[in-house]
Order: sequence, then C-alpha cells, then structure tokens
Amino acid sequence: MRQTVAEEMGETFPEAETLCAPGMKDLSGGKGAIALVPAAGISARVLDNMKMAVQSAFGEEALLVMGAEGEGWVCPSGGPGRQVPASCLITRLAPLRKAFERVLGVVDTGLSHPGVNHVFGFTDPESRVSVMSLYHLGRKGEAPAKVARRASKTAIHELGHSYGLPHCRDHRCVMFFSFNLTDTDYKDSGFCKKCGKELSMRLNPGVHERKEVC
Repeated sequence: MRQTVAEEMGETFPEAETLCAPGMKDLSGGKGAIALVPAAGISARVLDNMKMAVQSAFGEEALLVMGAEGEGWVCPSGGPGRQVPASCLITRLAPLRKAFERVLGVVDTGLSHPGVNHVFGFTDPESRVSVMSLYHLGRKGEAPAKVARRASKTAIHELGHSYGLPHCRDHRCVMFFSFNLTDTDYKDSGFCKKCGKELSMRLNPGVHERKEVC
C-alpha cells in the first residue's frame, strides 16, 4: 500500500477542524487573510513552508486553520489515493469565505475533475476557494524538502487563479500549467514579469488607477 506524503515525511499536525459543522468557531479575525486548511495528517514541514511561500508571493497574511474535531470538510474517498471530486471539496470549504478573503484546502488523497485523470489542484475563481492534493507530489524515497517545494509552488499556483490569473506560457513562471512533476520542479515559485504585473494590479487596483489618471 502506498504511504501518504505525511507518513513518509514523519511529521503531522492534528486533525483539521470540522469546518462545516454548526457552531463553527468565530474566525472573523482572519478576514482579509488567506486560510490554509489541511486535512488530518498533513506534514508540518509542508505546511510551514507553504505558509511562508504564500505570504511572500502575495504579501497577504496566511493562517493555518486547524482543530481537533475531525476533518469534516473532506469528502469521503474510501482511503488514501482514492480520488475525491475537487468540486465537492470546494463546496465544503466555501463557508470559510465568511471569515477569510481566500481559502486553500490541502488533502493527501487524489483529486478528480471531469475529463482529467488527476489534478494537482483546482480553483473556483468566483468563490476564491482552492484545493490541492499532495498525493501526486511525492515519489517514494524523495527528499522531504523537494516535496515541500512542490507543494508550495502548487499552493501559489492555485491561489494565483483565485486572484484571476490565467495559466502562463512561460515555463519558469509559477502560473505555468504543470503536466507532470518535471514541469513543477522546473518552474520557479515566483511570477514572471507579466503575471507579476497583473497580480499587482489586482492586489492594488486603486494605486494603478491613480497612475493611469496621472
């Protein structure tokens, strides 16, 4: 049986909070921030690296949303590796948008999307909710640091879509579509000049509008 990425890396966080249950904790203090929501058993190293990478890429606060009440937001899959519809996870994470500007769920099972065998991640730009999987990001025996870098790039890529950024043709840009892990390893964790400019306009629309007027 294939080990999960969390088991291979040997570091885990407690189970994620049951986000869709009645009486969810008041998280209104995070409004304006990016919520990183791990399923149970996700590696601490992966999450720490991801948090720092996301904050650096977008200049926004990233908060880990965890608890000890079970991973109620994760759709049933039948076990590690069994694919879960990405759209189901997006729907279950959506309530967190009341407390956060953007939401990224992180799971260790495969993700499915109509017409695709597997996906590293998926984003619904309208709701600003994303989900990504670690299942295909690590091969047995690979260095944990490499898996963590891939996870951070995938997180930035998916959150980039939540800001309205499309896929980029620049193979080095983090917004390049990864067909495989070779693509993910080759591209940077940052944005190319074009995508960086577009992101800046979306993050600070008022500043750019004033410049255009002048």
